[in-house]
Amino acid sequence: MQQYLKKALFASIILFTTVSSFGQYYKRNQFLEGLKIQPKVGFNMFYGDLVSEKRTKYTLGVAAEKELSSYINGRVDLSYGSMQGTQLLPGLNTAYATFDNTYIHFNVGATFRPLDLAYGLFKQRRVSPYIIGQMGVMQFSSTEYWGAGSGNPEGSVWREVSEMAPTFSMGGGVSIFYTSRLSINAEFIGSFSFNDRVDAHDVWYMADGTVVQTDSNDFFYVGTIGVSYLFSDSRWKNSPKYNRKAYLRTRSLYKVSNKKIKRPSRGRTKRYRR
Repeated sequence: MQQYLKKALFASIILFTTVSSFGQYYKRNQFLEGLKIQPKVGFNMFYGDLVSEKRTKYTLGVAAEKELSSYINGRVDLSYGSMQGTQLLPGLNTAYATFDNTYIHFNVGATFRPLDLAYGLFKQRRVSPYIIGQMGVMQFSSTEYWGAGSGNPEGSVWREVSEMAPTFSMGGGVSIFYTSRLSINAEFIGSFSFNDRVDAHDVWYMADGTVVQTDSNDFFYVGTIGVSYLFSDSRWKNSPKYNRKAYLRTRSLYKVSNKKIKRPSRGRTKRYRR
């Protein structure tokens, strides 16, 4: 009796482990459905108060998207970079002040694919433009330096700021597919910061000592290029009108054998004709 109980217990453990493993595998596969990741690198252009020239610097990051419908993706975007700028005195080619910073920018939002909505989903479409909308938060550490035209030692630190700011971003991009899972993506996004000190500059001083308050909020653009990889195809199906095109496009991605089928000669055909 004890032997039977041991065997039953052993079988139950194996069954439970198998079912549990299958459930975890299924959930993992469900999570990977329609999920893609995109490492990217590019540039940013700052358009705050403290910029007349030299406004461009680098950025790099990674974005992840999950297909929520046939034309909308959920999106998470994390980037790191540095900004800079030089403010010239009005009418003079002399720097009043300069700044630089480093920042981390985290966003959550969505992408919208208008062609898939207007003409129907076609996964094998080689070029697919999309619109990006996202909200986020940016942590930045900025340093402002006196320029040669400020009357202070050039390059000496004026102000240092380390803060966080909420942001709102809008932009667009285009995917150029190499295979059904691999694509090259180019994006251009404008971000509005609800903070006036991304460049550490919120006031400046006239020659007579008058304090001038700058315009509130700062703005910057980010342009990137990246490679996107789709982990697993989603459950969304192509529109029926694309069935033939999808078949031909998918077929073209695979190597076709160049071997020709050798057909029997006419004489041999006649010989075995009944």
